[in-house]
Amino acid sequence: MAALASPLRMEIIGALRTDGPRSIRELAAQLDKPADGLYHHLRTLLRAGIVAEREQRKVGRRREAVYELAAERIAGRLDPKSAESKSAAIRAGSAVLRLANREFKTAIETQAMTLTKGLPNLRASRQKTWLTDRGLVQLHRLLGQIERLLLKESDLKRGRAHSLTIVLAPCIQRRTFQHASR
Repeated sequence: MAALASPLRMEIIGALRTDGPRSIRELAAQLDKPADGLYHHLRTLLRAGIVAEREQRKVGRRREAVYELAAERIAGRLDPKSAESKSAAIRAGSAVLRLANREFKTAIETQAMTLTKGLPNLRASRQKTWLTDRGLVQLHRLLGQIERLLLKESDLKRGRAHSLTIVLAPCIQRRTFQHASR
């Protein structure tokens, strides 16, 4: 989970997900980042088993490694009894939200929110709702369907790249106000 606590590592995972195996040189060009700034992050993803070396190829006189995602779906596991696990989950969630904020802001600032068949390609919403256990199970199934749709569409490598960030969290009331009867 701690390996997911960086927006840049999330970007690397996203690039490998949408565009397939890449070398550090190719990732640097795609992400518009210096290659030497990616080595640490890629090593972290390798150690965590999120990324694997696919092959070595010759480029000029040098050899370069090509990396791919080690699994179709990347997710961490939270151990609610471990303070370290909880801290890593919070950092990973914060990284996801920072990256989503950056992408949302960039889309607005560059006026990239064009209409596709009458629908905007930019959306932000927050829903606060009551969910039964049955409703929560149904929501997880629907989110799984959405993830499968996104993977299928991404495999086609057509259209325009988009990101979708979903955060589901139970709402905890911090303070309950009680009115005294008179």
